[in-house]
Amino acid sequence: MKVEIHYRWRVKSSAGKWFNTRHMATEESIRKQHPEATPVEGSRTEQIVLDQPAEMLAAMPNSQRPDLSVLIWPCTIPGRDGRIPLKGLPDNYSVTQEGEEWVVMLNHEFLMYRGPGPVRIEVTP
Repeated sequence: MKVEIHYRWRVKSSAGKWFNTRHMATEESIRKQHPEATPVEGSRTEQIVLDQPAEMLAAMPNSQRPDLSVLIWPCTIPGRDGRIPLKGLPDNYSVTQEGEEWVVMLNHEFLMYRGPGPVRIEVTP
């Protein structure tokens, strides 16, 4: 999970005229076409983006299977607790560290998490 910051932008047209965009965009995406862009004051919004496979699965409509375990990670997003419910038992998951990143795999085949750590898998209370 990450937070993306979006703005409306003031950009220069190919004719040399300045105008405000109608759409919101991240700084990274707007700079590709408009390196001169400046954010419009008061237009900042923050959007939480699910970027881990385990988060996307947890966000899907509930299945009949209960959450048997939980992945605990160092979440830095205010209001979030850094817990992702998982359907498998803790023994079904492997946790390894690859340099700065931590990796959680389901049955050594399916990527569930890759990111900051340390992380751990615990039985759901």
